[in-house]
Amino acid sequence: MSIVVTTFVAAMSAFAAVATVLLYLYAVRRSDLVAAREEALALAETRRQVIGDLEERLKSLEKGHRRATADCERRVRELLAELETTRTQARDEAYQIQHFYAEALAEFLNDLRSDLQRTPPDVQAALEHLEKLGGERPAA
Repeated sequence: MSIVVTTFVAAMSAFAAVATVLLYLYAVRRSDLVAAREEALALAETRRQVIGDLEERLKSLEKGHRRATADCERRVRELLAELETTRTQARDEAYQIQHFYAEALAEFLNDLRSDLQRTPPDVQAALEHLEKLGGERPAA
């Protein structure tokens, strides 16, 4: 019986050793899974923070873009108003110059007519008026 007991104790020791190895492998695998899960959770948290930072930056950039667009539109309106004012001034000045030259021409023609309608016509004074006009332009 001592052989049976010795064999039984040896078998139980072998079984305990195999069970211990299996439990050790299970624990190692389980700790690897826990570590992998913790690492995945840490990566997910990092991703969440990065996404949050990027969303904040995007909002800030969009706000800046809207502000810049509004400034550009305001500046365009100002420039268009200034352009219209300049065009109006140029048109008014052109009209005034045209009016001035028309008045000067009318005055010249009236003087010329009065010189030529005299009895006897003062041709010399009319020629002097023409020479004066031909030599210089009236000042604005």
